[in-house]
Amino acid sequence: MPDINEHTFEIRYKPNPKVLDYRGSWAEAISDHMKLPDWRILENRIDIYDEKSGERAFVGFSNAGFVTHNTPTKNYFPEKATKFFRYVLNLDGFGKSLFVERIGVRSKFCRKYEGTFEELREKYTTKYLSLTETAKKIIDAKLLDVGGPLNFADRHGNFNTMSGPMIHEQLSDFFGKAEGLPKVGLYFDIDYWLKPNKETDGGEILRHIEEFANSAWNKFESISGLILGE
Repeated sequence: MPDINEHTFEIRYKPNPKVLDYRGSWAEAISDHMKLPDWRILENRIDIYDEKSGERAFVGFSNAGFVTHNTPTKNYFPEKATKFFRYVLNLDGFGKSLFVERIGVRSKFCRKYEGTFEELREKYTTKYLSLTETAKKIIDAKLLDVGGPLNFADRHGNFNTMSGPMIHEQLSDFFGKAEGLPKVGLYFDIDYWLKPNKETDGGEILRHIEEFANSAWNKFESISGLILGE
């Protein structure tokens, strides 16, 4: 179980001008359905959120999405995200199928490490991402930090990753906050995405949300277990 996590679902679709006509009624309906008490209407989108928890949903002219922070269980985010978007698909004027340009789920994880940054760096470089012995000889220098992007594709879709051992200040940059972060932690960011560029029915969209979210969580659990020996 990660100590800190953040999840974002976003779908981009062919612009829907009806959003402009239904903003008021949609905001109230989604607020009630998702039990998110706060909302605001902007020029081309609506935001529905909970100021205390930071949970947020939005529906715009050409995109929609859902954001959660520090979810208590693996299933919390995919269940809430699919609950939100299933409801949106059934709103008058939205449509049960969309011309989808991009669908993605991005998850950020951090697991606290009780030792030093140097100790975690050693675990990371020996068990996950490392230089070959030949490369070490060529560089001929002490390694101070490590981490970087790795991009993949699997049966669910494409996914881009960023990971590494981090101190508090680095974690603050990636999570956009300072409170609640450990002095040293293992960071893992995974962004699942597809670009269908075609008419896509609601059931397929919901399936992608669940698959992306669950796979991201499973990958973090496996990789953090490999690196930290848990």
